Amino acid sequence: MEETKWNVRALAANKKISIEELARQADIDPSHLKSVSSGRAVMTARDLIQLSDVTGIPPQNIEY
Repeated sequence: MEETKWNVRALAANKKISIEELARQADIDPSHLKSVSSGRAVMTARDLIQLSDVTGIPPQNIEY
């Protein structure tokens, strides 16, 4: 069975917060995370780990 992949917008929505607040909680520049969510930038390994730590979603389930 295929595991669900979470994108940045879904991660924020799951926590009922904005992308900006998700970025703040994950110590990621909000403009960078917005660019990642729109496909204009790539997620770094650090971003992936920080988002996983904040959301509790395993890194392998986060789209990057």
